[in-house]
Amino acid sequence: MADDKKDNSYRPFLATDKEYLKKVAASMEAKTPIEEIKFNLLNEAIVALGFSNNPYELLDPDNLKMDSVQPIVDKTFETIQKGVSEEAKQKLYALWDYLCEADPLQKSDLIFVFGGGGETRPKEAARLYKSGWGSKILFVGHKASFMGDVEMTEAQAFAKIAEQEGVPVEDIILENESQNTVENATKSIAILKQRGELPQRIILIQIAYQMRRAYLTFKTAADWNPELIKYPARSAKYTREDYFTKKDGWTYVFFEFIKLYGARLMRHF
Repeated sequence: MADDKKDNSYRPFLATDKEYLKKVAASMEAKTPIEEIKFNLLNEAIVALGFSNNPYELLDPDNLKMDSVQPIVDKTFETIQKGVSEEAKQKLYALWDYLCEADPLQKSDLIFVFGGGGETRPKEAARLYKSGWGSKILFVGHKASFMGDVEMTEAQAFAKIAEQEGVPVEDIILENESQNTVENATKSIAILKQRGELPQRIILIQIAYQMRRAYLTFKTAADWNPELIKYPARSAKYTREDYFTKKDGWTYVFFEFIKLYGARLMRHF
């Protein structure tokens, strides 16, 4: 599996199905906000590109039509293609920096890997394990649409890669049922509690531009307050300096702020 798969069936994803959104909303009990989220960074980038739109105003907490922001994504990308000022570039870099923030590595009890496509995440997890940063790895995720006819879950696919990289099977934990980021956290935490294992320090691995949302989701769900280490895995296609020059890259990052806002409306963190 190649990271950020090139097949046209795998595109920047915004949930638009109402029943699916209801399921996501119900995956976690409403929480008190745990920290301020820098939603303003997206507004500032849009203004620097010459637009005054506020995409967050298009999101109704009772009817999350998250695809309503697509016209703004399209118009701002058209402007980016024509060239952007140095000031605008700095605002665009700030979006990436916030979403992809990393923490210094510390030796941890568990390496937790969020689901998704590509081989970067399991390979990074295996590398950290073999370097002594964590004693166990937890892979999560049910079968995803991008996997086609593969007869295994995301978690099993990641585990297979990790084993090929030299991680012993006895140090791998699997959660095979979750279908979104919230369930990645809640269902795996339930497994840890069933095992009687509540790690006090956890390295969280997610693809770079989804790191902030993954971290906030896990932090809220982990009710024993473990120390969490953010470890954004490199994207095979996008970097801080060029993500906005590609339509999919710009869309992924733009949508991440919309997803953060949607999660805040759902009171997930």
